Amino acid sequence: MSKSAFRLALEAAVDERHCADHPMWDMLAAGDLGRDACRGWAVEHYHWISNMLTEATFQICSKAPADVIELELANFHEEEDPDEPHMEIVLQFAEANGADLDVVRRGEGLPTTRSWAAWLKQVARAEPWYCGVAAIRIGTESQSPRLYSSVLPSLRENYKFDEKAIQHFWLHSEVDIEHSNRGFEVLDRHCTTPEMKEAAIHFARESARMRWFYFDGIFLHYEKGYSLQ
Repeated sequence: MSKSAFRLALEAAVDERHCADHPMWDMLAAGDLGRDACRGWAVEHYHWISNMLTEATFQICSKAPADVIELELANFHEEEDPDEPHMEIVLQFAEANGADLDVVRRGEGLPTTRSWAAWLKQVARAEPWYCGVAAIRIGTESQSPRLYSSVLPSLRENYKFDEKAIQHFWLHSEVDIEHSNRGFEVLDRHCTTPEMKEAAIHFARESARMRWFYFDGIFLHYEKGYSLQ
């Protein structure tokens, strides 16, 4: 099926600051990123999700149509799957790079990480539901297939990680195709006015920019040695 002009505009807004193009990710794809930054990426991803996911999900659900609530809850339950919680999968990569997981769990993340999580929660709380979906499902989650697939060869060949350590990358390069497609579909279905579409595009773009800023924090702190804590 051909994509709508609205979906193409959402995708273009994200591509303006897609994190697959970030210098840190270029270094990871080339095998040049240090293990401190590899560990730091996983640690900060853990703190971002754990600080944001529950509140943002249920704030969106509190004002969304039934089909959107179903989407949000399905994604939430998958992330929190008791048999294979996705946060523990992220921590596998942190541990493979030398992280003490007890210390990680007691932490709170860099200021840039906390800023991005707080921004997403604010959008989910204060804006219409479709802005929250655009920020989380489009501005962030739709990046995963290109983001993670671009570094998988390097993680296997240059860094020699086993498949368990890099499960987050190969898992989300696949499952987030469906997740983001469902996000695009509900926005296509419900954003019926130019004003709604313009708002969704704006928050998709801003979320991608905030994620880029969050990558800046990881890169500066863990790779370049600037102390941001």
